[in-house]
Amino acid sequence: MNNTNYKRFEEYLIQEYKKYPNPELAEVLIKEYSSHFIKHTKPSIQLDEWIREKTKKVYNNLEYMDLTLGLRGPGQRSGKELSYICMNAFCWDLIFNENTISSAYEKVAQIFKTSSDYVRIGFERKNHDFGERELCRFGLDLCIAIHQKRITENEKDTVLSILNESIESQMVKDLNHHRARYADKLQR
Repeated sequence: MNNTNYKRFEEYLIQEYKKYPNPELAEVLIKEYSSHFIKHTKPSIQLDEWIREKTKKVYNNLEYMDLTLGLRGPGQRSGKELSYICMNAFCWDLIFNENTISSAYEKVAQIFKTSSDYVRIGFERKNHDFGERELCRFGLDLCIAIHQKRITENEKDTVLSILNESIESQMVKDLNHHRARYADKLQR
């Protein structure tokens, strides 16, 4: 898809979300948005406005980040997974701001009033089916979206060292999956 088609696709997803808000589509929108900060491209105006509106509210209610961003509701991930994803977003932000991983665990534990071991478990947890750190990777997308953060080469190296996978690798898989899942509806 060229950039015009990406924007049209994003506009379609926003329209769908406004008609039928659901956690799965909210996750897709967050991942679509974060991909622009990895690729250094611009999102559609509608997607940019949707994220900015949601993230303004996040800063006032950090404890309810998942609810504010539309990740709660029918068909949502488990509450534990949502908790891990939110904590992981904070971890990534601290790591990108030159905190050590163990320091990030401690600081996030204080924010979420939990133990650093619980934060570590969420950050390091692998998907049993695929052996990937899916929740950690989605936390990264969430961090990027919330902070509208362009990813530098050094940060790409940091992601690679932590996830043992380039930041672009999962991004491409996600974008291809979204297009396969929703593109047929767009063509109607």
